[in-house]
Amino acid sequence: MSFDLEESYLNLVQAGVTGSLLSGRADEPFSRVELSRAGALMRRVRNQFSAEARALKKGKLLLPQEQSLILRGLLLENQVEDVARLIRINSPEALSLLTSDALQNLRLCARQAIWLRVPGDFMECGVWRGGACILLRAVQQAMGVGRRRRTWVVDSFQGLPQPDRLLDAVLHAFLRETGSFCVSQAEVRSHFERFGLLDEGVCFLEGWFSETLPKWQGQLALLRLDGDWYESTLTALENLYDQVSWGGFIIIDDYNPVIGAYAAVNDFRAARGIQDPIQRVNHQVHFWRKLPPG
Repeated sequence: MSFDLEESYLNLVQAGVTGSLLSGRADEPFSRVELSRAGALMRRVRNQFSAEARALKKGKLLLPQEQSLILRGLLLENQVEDVARLIRINSPEALSLLTSDALQNLRLCARQAIWLRVPGDFMECGVWRGGACILLRAVQQAMGVGRRRRTWVVDSFQGLPQPDRLLDAVLHAFLRETGSFCVSQAEVRSHFERFGLLDEGVCFLEGWFSETLPKWQGQLALLRLDGDWYESTLTALENLYDQVSWGGFIIIDDYNPVIGAYAAVNDFRAARGIQDPIQRVNHQVHFWRKLPPG
């Protein structure tokens, strides 16, 4: 019976953090205001990267084929409806943009870390509105380890940093213009309060990863990275991977060739000789367990 109550509680929390994202609004026709705003945004970004767009047209940008195709779509072929859809990301009541399979996997990894007694706290780097962290804290409390394990909420709370990689920079320009992913710490705290989960076991670490993570000391049983860009992801891995206990979980939200995090993960694993198999959750979310040598 207790297991059923635990599962029901976590199902409710999961449903709560997805909010109205699961409603039909994403499929509703765009209003004139939405399309007008999207058109203006698209023109501003294309003007910002006009030189790159010209080079792309002439085939003078030396990029991998997949990145080149995505960049062509963003700078040359993007439709106003595509940009309007991006703007809607910042408007729903949802506290997480994760799909149900990604949230279920997050729960499973968190519960396995506790069941298997992997030492350490849980941490997410790049939290948006805090939905994934709220679910992680709910797992800790539901399984009775809330006093022994903390949930670390790590973010600049100023939005995404300016990336160096061209494709990331174009994506960043669209996201910055829509206001997406710029959520204050006060707002995230209020979301924890809404679920009754803001307590001394929820720890906020505010600032750019390059400034905060080198100073962090602790042990982790689960590390979730959602920094998007190459630099952010590599910084997090370089500073936190050794803090993950054997048997712990590393979850990457943006393991997709379109986004810089994909190359950062591959470069880090190659540099460190990490052979632990990466498991696919969906087209974007992947994870692996940190296994001891041999």
